[in-house]
Amino acid sequence: KISENWFTDLALAMGSKGRSDNATFGKTSGYQSNKNALFIKRAMIGWNATDWLTLQAGRIKNPLYTKPMVWDKDLTWDGASWKTKYKMSKQTTISTTGGVNTMQGDDKQSVEALDNDTDSQYQLSGQVIGKHIFDKKSGPSFKTGLTYTMYTNDDNLNTKSEVVFNPSVIGDDATGINDLSLIEVPADYKMMVKPGLGMTVFGDYAYNLDGDDRRKAAISAFGIDGGSDDNSAFMVGVGFGSYKDFTALDKGKQKKGDWKGNLWYQEVGTYSVDANHVDSDIFDSKVNLKGFAFKGQYMIEDNVKFNVAYAYGEINDKSVGCTPGVTGDTGMCIDSMDLIQLDVTYKF
Repeated sequence: KISENWFTDLALAMGSKGRSDNATFGKTSGYQSNKNALFIKRAMIGWNATDWLTLQAGRIKNPLYTKPMVWDKDLTWDGASWKTKYKMSKQTTISTTGGVNTMQGDDKQSVEALDNDTDSQYQLSGQVIGKHIFDKKSGPSFKTGLTYTMYTNDDNLNTKSEVVFNPSVIGDDATGINDLSLIEVPADYKMMVKPGLGMTVFGDYAYNLDGDDRRKAAISAFGIDGGSDDNSAFMVGVGFGSYKDFTALDKGKQKKGDWKGNLWYQEVGTYSVDANHVDSDIFDSKVNLKGFAFKGQYMIEDNVKFNVAYAYGEINDKSVGCTPGVTGDTGMCIDSMDLIQLDVTYKF
């Protein structure tokens, strides 16, 4: 906090764009080649303009209410955001958020390995969020949102490969942002099962309004089969954890000795979401995958967490021939996968 209405945030991280590493496969495998690099994860300034409006600019935390099926929680925005909040009653709140995220460089930048300049691409997102707490002290609560995301200058495709999205490969050619017009609907229902034990039922649904055009562009550009017209993605899950009371559950507050675990199932269609943004921890930043995942956490101290994750996934549409996305840890198209991940997080 700088002053009464101004605040800032600075955070450093290791790895490619601050994304965590799942494993070590050698210097040429995905994030591993960048894991020793120090990355400025957040550097921003914010202004609480009024009691209902907050503005932020710089390298900021993702302002959207979302799920890892669509957005890796490690990724930040380079741009600006707004947030508004309106209390309809003591129990019901309506808020909006959104902003602009620079996908590649400044207004003009030289294309990698080429001499000509190209316009940058910007991601524009807007979201409406509704939350109702049935009882302030004992709950339950329900929260949901509606998000729309689009991209400018998507005819420039992507500044690394300059091709449309190719679903039959991984790496730069699988990161094109052409024909993405995305709707997302996340939701959470939270309640206390008994004193000290909380439960969360959660889900997410995403749909690309231009998914059919994205598929046709790939078929035209690369002469591939293209697979089915798979423009949607969904996840549904349940979580349990130890919480002092409903307020702690609703705010996600835990202390030494507390635990929580989430189990979910998800299917991500080939053309449903932006492959640049999906979670790297569970399904290795890939789309065209379906499977189950579990994440558990135990609080060793108030600021020390032990985490365990397990996931089983397999290719969703085999006719596509790949699970496209960034190179990731595996550096390969995935037929099926089992993941076990253990880590300890220390918060200063």
